[in-house]
Amino acid sequence: MHRFDFPGWLLLGAFPDPEDDGVGSWLLHHGGDAMLLEVPPGVSPGDVSAGLAAVGGTLRYATASHDHEDHFDPDVWAALRAAFPAAEFIPPAARQGTRRYALGGEPVYRVAAPKHSRTDAVTVFRGVAMTGDIELGRLPSVNREVAARDKARSMDYYRDFPDRTGYHVHTVVSAHLNDVRRGVDWRRLFEYRS
Repeated sequence: MHRFDFPGWLLLGAFPDPEDDGVGSWLLHHGGDAMLLEVPPGVSPGDVSAGLAAVGGTLRYATASHDHEDHFDPDVWAALRAAFPAAEFIPPAARQGTRRYALGGEPVYRVAAPKHSRTDAVTVFRGVAMTGDIELGRLPSVNREVAARDKARSMDYYRDFPDRTGYHVHTVVSAHLNDVRRGVDWRRLFEYRS
């Protein structure tokens, strides 16, 4: 069993079913600000409100690692937008780039590049990266949404994240909570053979 005791990361649960490959939905939080990461079927505004009360935070952002419905349920997204109208909702998008946000002055990075899906983004906060469904250390994926040449470019882009930002990642966790690695060498995670 994995421990999910990352400072500033509150696991709301695995949805819709923690026993059947559920997707972890997280509140990243610091200094009274919070970001919801992953909007799977089954997570509710009540779950988010309870989490916010537990961390003493206000929802500033909501996002998902990619647009597959087990991570980004459009109905849940709409319900959350209605429940938290002051929050910025950042939908998954098919583009490459790194955006920086802040929670209570602490940086949150969304590093977007297509690998498992056209809309993949890795979210990095307090030294922990949530990698969505990106298969680490190899180009093949469980689907054929992204061409091999684009996957290779994306792996290179992810690998160079620390060089571009000067930010150190020490832990990675997958969206389905089945892969947690501590003390990682970030660059090696994104190496691959053509």
